[in-house]
Amino acid sequence: MLRCRFWLPLLGLVVLLASCHDEVRDVPLSTRTITVSDKFYDVKALSPEKAIVVGYGGKILMTTDAGKSWQAKPSGTELALYNVKFADAQNGWVSGQDGLILHTTDGGETWSKQDSGITLPIFSLSFVNATHGWAVSEQATYLRTTNGGASWETGRIEASIEGVSEDATLALVDPVLYDIHFLDEKMGWMVGEFGKIYHSTDGGVTWQEQQGSLLGQAGIEDALYLPAWFGIRFANANEGIAVGLEGKMAKTTDGGKTWNFTAEEISAFETAPLYALALRNGGGWLVGAAGRVFQLREGAWKAASLGLPVVPWLRSVDFLDDNHGWIVGGFGIILHTTDGGKNWRPSVG
Repeated sequence: MLRCRFWLPLLGLVVLLASCHDEVRDVPLSTRTITVSDKFYDVKALSPEKAIVVGYGGKILMTTDAGKSWQAKPSGTELALYNVKFADAQNGWVSGQDGLILHTTDGGETWSKQDSGITLPIFSLSFVNATHGWAVSEQATYLRTTNGGASWETGRIEASIEGVSEDATLALVDPVLYDIHFLDEKMGWMVGEFGKIYHSTDGGVTWQEQQGSLLGQAGIEDALYLPAWFGIRFANANEGIAVGLEGKMAKTTDGGKTWNFTAEEISAFETAPLYALALRNGGGWLVGAAGRVFQLREGAWKAASLGLPVVPWLRSVDFLDDNHGWIVGGFGIILHTTDGGKNWRPSVG
């Protein structure tokens, strides 16, 4: 019975997606580049027609016709690929399991391996130009490059145990770092387990913790119980948002000197984890587990409709501009909008 309850909603999702995308009727199962077994972890919009998606099993997909068709690009690996970032139209990077970093100089057509110097999974990358980039991993480990990834320098955070009970200190010394975001060559933030928020003003050479202001909020008195943060983005040097476990969100308007939970938003998001966000021109999008999607409208986060029921987890969202955006996740979900999220179209090619 448990197996039936799992597959029935999945079958319904597949049928619904197929009914929303007439072209899928002409695509034989044996030749499809997207299947329900796919797990997509990240997407990057490169133009109104072009996007790149990465995921489980070393899969890299590219579309040049706004999702009507997709081409698989050789990655040279079967490891899971977690993140994709581009500094410009030609130079991009992908990170994944076992310290894997791939690099392209031709817009994603071909990919070559870079030596990261570590064997830990690399969950997130950030590049502000073709030379300056950063990455984060497990065991409080981060990476930085100033030559486009030709070489990577490894660093390790010495986590503070301030505000932590004595019997919990060992759990906090090696937090997993899940996301990193730089605004320019100097200023950036990274987040991870146990509510850790780190800020750098010198290009990632040194880092300072910022999450202390969250203690005492939302009933959290011990740093051990701060939520893990999976995503962080800044609209500018002052305004930033972190999202994570239990649907929690923290905001700052002073560059991270102080962070605040918002009780109304915590309640609205219930307890489903939030994984990723995109901020643009005063607006934004959030995605998370159980198909949860939220849009920032008129200064408030509100549940958004995709126009179809989506059950799987949604892992990434990216917008090229105010109109063209993408969402990807489990069960081969790839959704595309050309009107700012008023309508979303699935890809099932």
